[in-house]
Amino acid sequence: MLNVTSTVPAYVHLRNLGPAERVKAWVSQYEAAHADIFETYYSGYGHRSGREAAAALVPDLAPGVVERESRVFKALNAAAEDFVARGLMRAEQSLDVVLMVGTGHSDAWVKIIHGTPVLFVALEMLPDPERDALLVLHELIHVVHVRALLPLLVTQPALEDHVGMRVWLEGLAVAATRQLRPGHPDIAYLFVPDRRWVQECQAALPTLAATLVPNLTRADAAIAYSLCGVTDEHPWPSRAGYWVGDQVVHELLAAGHDLPSLISWGPDRVAQAFRESRILSPYPS
Repeated sequence: MLNVTSTVPAYVHLRNLGPAERVKAWVSQYEAAHADIFETYYSGYGHRSGREAAAALVPDLAPGVVERESRVFKALNAAAEDFVARGLMRAEQSLDVVLMVGTGHSDAWVKIIHGTPVLFVALEMLPDPERDALLVLHELIHVVHVRALLPLLVTQPALEDHVGMRVWLEGLAVAATRQLRPGHPDIAYLFVPDRRWVQECQAALPTLAATLVPNLTRADAAIAYSLCGVTDEHPWPSRAGYWVGDQVVHELLAAGHDLPSLISWGPDRVAQAFRESRILSPYPS
């Protein structure tokens, strides 16, 4: 069910080296042992400039990384079992995951590699067991969701930058995580520090809608990132698209739709759902 590749054994080996040797071995031994993984990592999720600092942290971080690897693996197994029970995947299907230690920039992301969505988890960024279990589940939902959309992505590769689908992906992951792991405050599922972020999203809704609604069916990486990425360049909080998407998906779940059906929706049906939602219907395109 889980197909896991881990860089942890090679990382832990660095602990036995002296400081100067360890910096060199980070590249010549550690990265070299997992060249494909680090090629993906440095393509947009980590920075080579952080190698020296990351190597210096190895003696202190290595014992905790081993514990985190075990903890994340358990969370992945639990999530996969829940996916089968909820009809989100078949028991014979596998989920591809990379557990790694990077240079301290991104915590988890999904990348399509040779036609397969792969979850990458950077263990150095996961110090909080409760938060991290939700994060792993959130990202693994992305894997299942993207896999369901692969036939569309083959014929419509621009969907990767599709504004409506990007907000939908994040909203569905937030709402699905809440449904699968109930009992946490909403801010935990949104990965924000306090309620003020939600209030700021609510206050910015007219401006958010003015950008989102007219562009729901447009492929535009810059607009998609402005809504779902970390940026201070817009009059709404970073990642406000997560909140909007969650509101729309939550409405649909409350109306009787289920997760297995929602993950199969394509861009036209998603755009219609956004336009008809209580939160965005007052803002026509």
